[in-house]
This record gives sequence, C-alpha cells and structure tokens, in this order.
Amino acid sequence: MSIQFLDMRIAQDSTSDTPALGLSSSSFPYTFGDIGLQTTSVSPENVSLVRVTLNAYARLTLSASSSSTVVPNATFTILRNGTPIFSTVYQKPATQFETIYEMSGLTAVDYPPAADVLSGQIRYTIYVVTNYGITLGARCFSGSAVAGNG
Repeated sequence: MSIQFLDMRIAQDSTSDTPALGLSSSSFPYTFGDIGLQTTSVSPENVSLVRVTLNAYARLTLSASSSSTVVPNATFTILRNGTPIFSTVYQKPATQFETIYEMSGLTAVDYPPAADVLSGQIRYTIYVVTNYGITLGARCFSGSAVAGNG
C-alpha cells in the first residue's frame, strides 16, 4: 500500500525575536508548542505503521553566568499525550563568557503505539526549561503524520 498522509499541524508562539521572553530557573517549564495530529483517517492496515515527524525552532540568547560552576543551558522536551518521547540540551560553551545568540532547531520522530493512533488524535507538546537564564525570541513547533510502508 502507498503512503497515507494523515495530518500536519503548526504552533507559532512568536514570529519575531522582539519582544523576547526571559526565562529563569524558577520560571519553567515554558510550553511554546502544542499540536494535535489527527489520525481518524488511518486505514485499518496502517494503524501500526504510523510515523510522525516533529520540528521545532527557538532563537536563544544565553548570558554569561555569574557563577563559574554554572554553565547556562536550555533543555527542550517533547511529549506525546503527556509522556516524554524526546529531550535534548543546548549548553552554552563553558569557555564563552559573553552573551551568545543561537538559532536552535531540532527534529524528532515518533512511532506512536496503535492505541494512541486509534484514539483519533495524538497530542504533541514541546517545552523548554533552563538552569540559569535564557531569553527566547521567535519560536515555533510543527508536526506531520503519515502511515503505510510504501
């Protein structure tokens, strides 16, 4: 059977770097993407063959830490129906003492279980936490789902 397109969704939390959103270690987690991929149109023979691709982007500003033992970082976590399925950390280089600006992009994939597919919608959420302090500029999250093995 050929590939079956199921759904594509986007969440655009901010379209610009200004005004920026400052986060600290006490202001987390910050959710900047929440999408529900529809799976009601999946063919019965494709229920166990669903694949999801998730993409996120966030402009980061990381300032120098006032403590030599703290290296500022941003941890991005993606959840499927509330369960973490992907996590990655962007850490400022420990030897870099000035403020840095980074464009952080990530791609994650998921093979959701048949029970989630049969529910008709799979909810994906992304959030960010920090151990020190970061500023978020433009940020977005998107996902698409297909089924089949063609």
